[in-house]
This record gives sequence, structure tokens and C-alpha cells, in this order.
Amino acid sequence: MKKPLFKLMMLLFIIALLAVGGVSGCKTTPATTAAAAETTVAATTTAAETTAAAETTAAAKKLVFGNIPAALSDEWNGYSVENFKFAASKVGVEVQVLDPAWDGTKALSSLEDLITKKVDAIGVFVLTPEEAQKFIDIAGKAGMTIAFENTKLKDNAYSAAVTGDYLFNVCEDYFGLGYNAIKYIGEHYEGKTVFHVRGAPGMGIAEVMQDGVDAAIKEFGKVTQVAFVDTQWDTESAQKGVADVIQSGKKFDVIFSDNESMAVGVHNALKDAGLDKKIPIIATNGGPTGIKMIQEGTLEATCAVPVSIQGLYMFKALYLYKAKGIVPPQKFIQIATNVITKDNLDEIIPWAASDKLIDLIGGLDSWDTKGIFQE
Repeated sequence: MKKPLFKLMMLLFIIALLAVGGVSGCKTTPATTAAAAETTVAATTTAAETTAAAETTAAAKKLVFGNIPAALSDEWNGYSVENFKFAASKVGVEVQVLDPAWDGTKALSSLEDLITKKVDAIGVFVLTPEEAQKFIDIAGKAGMTIAFENTKLKDNAYSAAVTGDYLFNVCEDYFGLGYNAIKYIGEHYEGKTVFHVRGAPGMGIAEVMQDGVDAAIKEFGKVTQVAFVDTQWDTESAQKGVADVIQSGKKFDVIFSDNESMAVGVHNALKDAGLDKKIPIIATNGGPTGIKMIQEGTLEATCAVPVSIQGLYMFKALYLYKAKGIVPPQKFIQIATNVITKDNLDEIIPWAASDKLIDLIGGLDSWDTKGIFQE
């Protein structure tokens, strides 16, 4: 009886072991499958997160624009750069400004430096079409997007037409400045004589302004230009030039100055000669210097052109092209001018950067121009 009982007990023990092993096996299989599934999900999630992070990094990569002024020390040029940088800050574009301080050779070196740094686009303040041509040639070889402000590059009677590609060109209406100044003088000082204090010759700018003067004199016939002096667009050379003409004994009734920095020198020379506020001064620009002079009564009128808008338009053209692939609907924009006196100072467009100025150019998202420029 002991052996059969022993065999029976051993058989039951073996069956129990098999039962436990079977149950354990059933539990292990789903657990292993679940763990494998969790690993797969984790791997998929990690891959998705990596892809999303890469896409975010690509989207967050800033555009970088270069800006090459003629000289930041110049009031006109300085406000243009200020507005360019302000617009850039609104849309997250980094700006690298390299100031050549009136040195043309250094300006070209600055262009090459920015190309080496692989900026996305470059805006340049130029004084002549010939200068712009050098920038176009260098930028073209490097495949760099470039735009220009301050000088009209097409249909310029005083320079050869530029060749090669550039994105955009914006400047003030130089002809209109001379024309409107003489028109104003004729309306208020009919029969009087004008002394024209001009900018530096050879750029085309001063010559075009003189064309405007000549055209207005011919069209209206109300005033006569009896003298002119060329300057370096600054206070010191204007003061010396006017002093020399006064000392020569030349008589004149009104002075037209090609910009307001020069008008300061004009006023200094008149004051030194005892002619302060006896000879009216008409100028151009409409910047802080001119506004102050009008308020003080040392400048009667100025033909205002907002350099702020010039800087904003150059930035806008580069930004829309590089960020959205939108080509400017006009390759050239010429900013209109209007005559400002103490009676309509509130109509002047400020030079200091602001959101309101960006609104004036239709924002930075599209070419909604709102009509403040002209072809």
C-alpha cells in the first residue's frame, strides 16, 4: 500500500508543479507583451518629440540682416538706421550695423564682412548710383539679397544706369524738394532774389535739386536765383560759404538751403553779419533740427521728407522677400515731400521710430502701402 500511495503523491506533486508553471507562463506572456508595447510607444514618442524640437528650432531660427549706412554720425542717416532696427525688433529679425563713417572703401569692406558672416540680406545707404554699382557687383557674385536707400538708381540723368540685380530702391524726391522750395518762395516773396546753398556736387543729388529749382523758376517766373555756393552737406561748410558770399557784397533776399544741418550754418553766418531774421531761410528735410528751428523762428519753412519712412520701407522689402518670398510690387519707391511751416507743424511725419510709422507704410505683413509714396 505504501508504494501506490507514494506514486500517487508524487504524481499529484508533479501535476501541481505543472499547474503553477502554466499559470506563471500565462502571466509572463502578457506582461512581456505590455512592456514591449510600452517600449515601442516610448520610442515613438521620443522620435516625435525629436522631430517637433527640430521643427521648432528651424522655425525659431532668426533672420539676420546687415545694414551699411554712410555714417551714423549724420542725423539723416542715423534716423534711417534707427527705424530699420525698430522694424526688425517687431518681427524678430537680428540686425548687424557696420558703420563706415563716410569711408567708401570701408563700406565695401563692410559688405564683404557681412557676406562672410552669411547674413540673410543687406540694406545699404548710398550717395551715388556709381557707389551702388560696386555693391551690386559684389553682392551679385555672392548671391546676396541687397536693397538700397537714399539715391535713385534708375533713370538718373547724372549717372550711368546700374546693371545687375538688386531687390529694392527707395529715396526721397530730390527734384520735388528744389521745385517745392522755389514754388513756396515765389508764392511768398514774389519778385525777390534767391541765394541757393547747395549740397556737394558730383553725387547727382545736388544736381537734381538744382534741376527742381530751375524748373520752378522757369514755370512760375516769380523769383530769380542770383547766387549759389556748394557745401559738404554740413553746418561748417555752409556757414563758411554763406559768410564768403555776404563778404563779397552780393545782395539777395531769401536763402534756400539743401538741408537743415546746412541751414544751421546759414543762420550762424547771417547772425554774425547782423542779418539774423532779416533774410528768410527755407530748407529741406523736416527732421528734429528743422522742427526746432521753425519753433524758434530761425527757419521759415522746410520741405519735409521722412527719412524714417525710407528706412522702414527698405527693411520691409527685405523682410517680406526673405521671410515670405514676396517680391516688392514696385522696385523703386520715391517718397513725396510737403512744405512745413509753423502753421502746419502737426502735419510733419516724425523721424523717431514708432508703431504709428509702421502703420503708415501699411504694416510689415503685406504691401498695403496706403498711398504715402509715389513712383
